Amino acid sequence: MNNDDHTAPEPQGPSGWQQLPMQDAAAGDNEPYSYQTLVYVFDSNEDKARHLAYALEMYSHETIAFSNLEEFRSAIFIRTPHAAIVDIDSEDGKLAKKAFGARIATVFPVIFTSCEDSFQQRLTAVREGADGYFIKPLDVEALSARIDEKIAKNEVHAYRVLIIEDEESQAAFYDAILSSAGMHVKAINSPAEVLDVMKKFKPELILTDLHMPVCTGIELSKLIRQNNQYLDIPIVFLSGETNTERQVSAIEAGADDFLVKPIDPETLIAAISTRAERYRVLRKHRHP
Repeated sequence: MNNDDHTAPEPQGPSGWQQLPMQDAAAGDNEPYSYQTLVYVFDSNEDKARHLAYALEMYSHETIAFSNLEEFRSAIFIRTPHAAIVDIDSEDGKLAKKAFGARIATVFPVIFTSCEDSFQQRLTAVREGADGYFIKPLDVEALSARIDEKIAKNEVHAYRVLIIEDEESQAAFYDAILSSAGMHVKAINSPAEVLDVMKKFKPELILTDLHMPVCTGIELSKLIRQNNQYLDIPIVFLSGETNTERQVSAIEAGADDFLVKPIDPETLIAAISTRAERYRVLRKHRHP
């Protein structure tokens, strides 16, 4: 039997609209619990959202339930979850589903829940980037297992990215975007630090500005490529430079790509992930 279609009763949670501590969810456990994963649960029905969140906490997930779509959206930007469960049967649920689909690929797994079990509905979910589709009433144990599986798969892609940007606010902005996608990020504001940092951090990709006071990005790229260890590490320029000749010069200097500011977060994440993954695969074949 397919795990998606198993039936399990919904547990009865407390009446308060709040995030529940683990010791309330696990009988007899009076010790503080250290959660490893954060899961957001969205259902426009407040009670159902709360009950599912309560049930998932029994499987060691930190959970926060939402019934307001705007609060759900805002929370994602304030604190990115490891995964999200979205009930798509209500009008707000459909809006949330479309929002995830518009992003092409989310930076965390999203699992849809619904009463409808049809080929077309499941196909739409696939096209909108769903990482799972569960039919109600939910098998919470199977749902928890799918969450763990998808989170573990996401963590494999925790690329190490070095950002070189002389403007601290810009460096912090790119750091936040890539970190929210699960990447390990190190940001520096002076190109003079790059060689020492690279030895310690061992980045899988370098994201650098083209125009900096100490040296240009092109000069920095050539300097990095002087070391045989760094001949194949991806170097991506991110700049407001629109002059095509200068962009070509950057590529000729050893850069792998040139991204023009402003750039939306999803495009930046996709560009960095693609090049970092290619580098990781090449390194694995060369040094098995």
